[in-house]
Amino acid sequence: MNETTIFGPPGTGKTTTLINIVKDRMSTGTAPDKIGFFSFSRKAATEARDRAWLDLQLDNKSLQYFRTLHSLAFQWLGLNTRDVFRGSDYNELGKIVGIDFRSSQTLNIEDGPLFSIGAGGDKYMSIIQMARVKQVPVMDEFKQNWDTPEEWSSKLQVQQLELLNDAYVKYKRAKGKLDFIDMIEKFISQGTSPKFDLLIIDEAQDLVPLQWRMVKEVLVPNSKEVFYAGDDDQAIYGWMGVDVKRFLGASPNKRVLKKSFRVPIEIHKMADLLIRKVKIREDKKWQPQNHNGFVSWYRDILDVDLTSGEWLILARTNYLVNKVCLRLKEDGHLFWREGTGWSISPNVLNAIEVWLKLCKGEELTTEELLPFSKLIHPDLITKAGRKILASLESDQNYTLQDIINNCNLKATSETPWQKVLKVSEQEVAYIVSVRKRGERILTKAPRIRVSTIHKAKGGEADNVALLLDSTRACTEQWDQDPEYRVFYVGMTRAKKTLHLIESQQQYGFNL
Repeated sequence: MNETTIFGPPGTGKTTTLINIVKDRMSTGTAPDKIGFFSFSRKAATEARDRAWLDLQLDNKSLQYFRTLHSLAFQWLGLNTRDVFRGSDYNELGKIVGIDFRSSQTLNIEDGPLFSIGAGGDKYMSIIQMARVKQVPVMDEFKQNWDTPEEWSSKLQVQQLELLNDAYVKYKRAKGKLDFIDMIEKFISQGTSPKFDLLIIDEAQDLVPLQWRMVKEVLVPNSKEVFYAGDDDQAIYGWMGVDVKRFLGASPNKRVLKKSFRVPIEIHKMADLLIRKVKIREDKKWQPQNHNGFVSWYRDILDVDLTSGEWLILARTNYLVNKVCLRLKEDGHLFWREGTGWSISPNVLNAIEVWLKLCKGEELTTEELLPFSKLIHPDLITKAGRKILASLESDQNYTLQDIINNCNLKATSETPWQKVLKVSEQEVAYIVSVRKRGERILTKAPRIRVSTIHKAKGGEADNVALLLDSTRACTEQWDQDPEYRVFYVGMTRAKKTLHLIESQQQYGFNL
């Protein structure tokens, strides 16, 4: 059995390289169901599956083993969604132990992280799950990483953690439920897996110890050829229990992809200087794009000219992203926030477009009018009229005059949309400002995207604005390697220009 580690620095075509390996093996007779392509995240697994579908003309059934590791466990163990610990279970468990869960409820079987970190019950649950993926006792994890004045101010917190841990185990046992970590543990303990001629583990630098056990103890022994692909310099999930040394030591055979098709010369120089500060890493040389690009500095995000071009605005935490989004809205910029969506409700945008079309004399279908009917201001239509509008004959089209006559709508083609729709004054002002800027507000591809650095991993944009604001916890931790990697990932999303926003607060990242 042959094992190889492929290091893919930013933009060097790692996915293309892996798909080409798949193509090559299939050309020599390897069947699709003998190829396993597994990843840490749904995003990477989906990208690989889509590329294989396009390049190799394979259907989803043939690509059944292009997925995340814990969804493989879910499939192989013959589980169904009723077996999975879900939102309603978190609600019930919360009532038993007297705490609330929020972010834990939103995880999906195909998502990457095995758990999320939040406040309240989510924080306690993350300690429990962190210990499990690291394969250490819960209290050891707590004392080693959470035993600080900020996190452990009384014995009650320790008692709450112990109470939740005990109740969680008992609840799952009583209800016959499994969480994502249980699935992997069960997969490891049963010891069998599909037989693969080719096994690819993508984003391997982000695997936690438990996932490495799944790979090394079960999948690898059942495979003839194995590739581990990733980049230790982009290992930014240390908070989830990732130990980058496991990726670095995955195999003795190492191959570095040497040419970036994304990062230009000037950004490469700055990124290289930053990443060389990391103490534990594979020293690798890779070449940038053949154009210079440029790096510029600013004191404020609104000092950057965002009026044209494709933009990706990155910040270290969700709290910082919230602040950026507020500033952008105040300045009338339309944007897409990763994980949330458009800065203006799509329902409101569509209702505006429906009204403008009606005012121009266009005929519209009931399918177009139904969502519009829900946003009409109550001063302009009665409950009975709204009900009629929502139940018009589906085989006909309707004009504004038809709606006025049939539904007694108290508006004309001269009535502005701001009066027709029930939208807050603040939202109206924002939408008017966006429209004055000439933004295409219903376009499928957002021109400005805003994200945390973690959520943008794997993404890219012509222009990147990177905020250097950080947090006390991040700037004061004794090991700064994780922070170097995070901001390295942020910098290397840029295809043309990098705009660095200096920190104006107490805690900032120093380049």
